[in-house]
Amino acid sequence: MFWVFAASVEAETRGGSIKVDEQWSAANSPYIIESNLLIPEGVMVTVEPGVVVQLKEKTVVTIKGRFDALGSPLAPIQFVPQNESARWGALSFEDAGTGRMEHCLVRRGSTGGTNRIAMVNLYHGVSGVSIDSCTFEDWPDDFNSKATESYHSTAYMEIRRCWFGEGENEAVHGTGSPVTVEYSVFAPRRGYSDAIDVGDVKRPNPVPIIRFNTFYGSEDDAIDLDACDAYVEGNFVMNCRGGSHDPIGISGDKNAQPIIVNNVVYNCESGIGFKNGADIAVINNTIIDCDKGIWMHQNPAHARVINTLIWGRDDQVSIKLEPGSTIDISYSLVKTDALYPGEGNINSDPRLADAAVLNFRLASGSPAIDAGQGAEGVLAVDFDGQNRIDDPNIINMGSGSPNYIDIGAFEYHSSAAGLEEWGLY
Repeated sequence: MFWVFAASVEAETRGGSIKVDEQWSAANSPYIIESNLLIPEGVMVTVEPGVVVQLKEKTVVTIKGRFDALGSPLAPIQFVPQNESARWGALSFEDAGTGRMEHCLVRRGSTGGTNRIAMVNLYHGVSGVSIDSCTFEDWPDDFNSKATESYHSTAYMEIRRCWFGEGENEAVHGTGSPVTVEYSVFAPRRGYSDAIDVGDVKRPNPVPIIRFNTFYGSEDDAIDLDACDAYVEGNFVMNCRGGSHDPIGISGDKNAQPIIVNNVVYNCESGIGFKNGADIAVINNTIIDCDKGIWMHQNPAHARVINTLIWGRDDQVSIKLEPGSTIDISYSLVKTDALYPGEGNINSDPRLADAAVLNFRLASGSPAIDAGQGAEGVLAVDFDGQNRIDDPNIINMGSGSPNYIDIGAFEYHSSAAGLEEWGLY
């Protein structure tokens, strides 16, 4: 969904360099960016709710000062092409450039050029940018474009509560940069294209944080982490399948060392898959109806897995290890004919609440209740944000401290709500 406003005769125009602070008002909207625009260091531009910013073809707004575009739910700010058949260039926060974007529609940008190929870029940023409650639509399919990009920045690009429309190129891309992506929704990606692709960030540097997002599918991967030690928590990933590149829900490469906690992965060709020296921690995840539950492949890779539930179709391969790869799995419920080797593992029916409607919580009597391990990396809350609790009616079969953790992303609560209340419907 997008809004269209015709340009008025009295439209404001901008180009070149802004010399003093400005406030762009709805009363003077639309603002037409006729040529490349620079907001230099020390200058601040504030955009009011309801403003329409129309950019001519390939036009770039470079922000080295401050740019705040603060719309509202009923009066969003729009960044759109002046001519609907054309594409504008980018909003590029660079060096010390900083700002906030809230309740904005960003549509039909990105025309390419060096490492500023997204509609919104953070390029060598040292001050960061916050993007909240924005909609990104219609970035190009015909070259390697992005909706958002952070390139070799020391400050965070923070993306929260955003919607990324369907298409053939990546929504969030980061190279050598910490990126935070939270509470956002990603429509399906087509072709050789991940929803989130971040890499080249290793501890002790600040690392990407990817949590509480919903991914509706990809013909490639939903989350791809190459040489990246990201923290991945509480995401719902589904329907990564159908492409020619082994679609994976959560994937990575090149010595990645992510921590993957409390995620739900459903109906993917592979649920979690890493390769080439990766060493991953997989804690309290629920992986359902994936052709391969956990796949470690292409040169030795290692996984440490605890408190994880892998269940689904009879023909699935719950754990697949290519030659040289290893896995240490314990206190997990894994669908296998014979009990998977490891302390505390079980292979009984987990008794899910209602898998037919994607409610993968545990029902009363599930063998996964109080059967996990209290260990490093285990959170005190589950996928729903509810506390991990000791069911007084169950003999604790787990270990560690505490010894009552449930297996999987969900802790059993007799009054648990449906997934629709988490925002999947």
